[in-house]
Amino acid sequence: MAKIMKQFLKGNDLSLSIQEIFKNELIPCTVRHLPKGEILWHDKEPHPYSYFIINGIIKLHVVTKEGREKALFYYTNGSLLGFQNLAKEKRTITTATAILPTSLYACEFSLLYTFVMNNPQYFAAFTSYIFHHMAVEAEEIVNISLYNTAERLAALLVLLAEEFPQNEQGYIEIPFNNEELATMVGACRNSVFNALSVFQKQKLIHKGRGRLVIADLPRLKEYV
Repeated sequence: MAKIMKQFLKGNDLSLSIQEIFKNELIPCTVRHLPKGEILWHDKEPHPYSYFIINGIIKLHVVTKEGREKALFYYTNGSLLGFQNLAKEKRTITTATAILPTSLYACEFSLLYTFVMNNPQYFAAFTSYIFHHMAVEAEEIVNISLYNTAERLAALLVLLAEEFPQNEQGYIEIPFNNEELATMVGACRNSVFNALSVFQKQKLIHKGRGRLVIADLPRLKEYV
């Protein structure tokens, strides 16, 4: 269960050499600050940029024919996103949205691509990251088919707990409602509601309006 919900890509998944491209400004880039809910890019639009996340979380998602949102991937501190320009079809089918206030470096993908192509050590790290990304996506497809909603939800909450500080009582507030959590784990809202009710009865969490509080993180980790 340790690998469940690995569709979160974090800083230790990205080579330090790639991080240095942005942190040391080896290519021209700017810093953007996104409020929660701001869209970084829309589906079916050309988007010539790549991003390195300083802090926050970006959700990559699609909307089904029935109008339901399906989350595909999450990127958090220290991760790189924006590879659609590697494809022959430049218009992405996904939308990228900040689900927390997020700061990131933005650069033209063509500049990043030219830089890594001309520097073998960066090219190797960049290629390795893309293949790692593909492997994590494939693993998550398997996880959705193998693990029930309660297990996936517990794993998600454990990961989210790393992004939010504990208060004086040792509690961690997660600012997402049931519908948002359901989107994140690829489950229906009723299934998430039922799982959260079980967690609450076991005193692992406290539920509130549009949020929940993790009251016992060590015991919640036992689900993972």
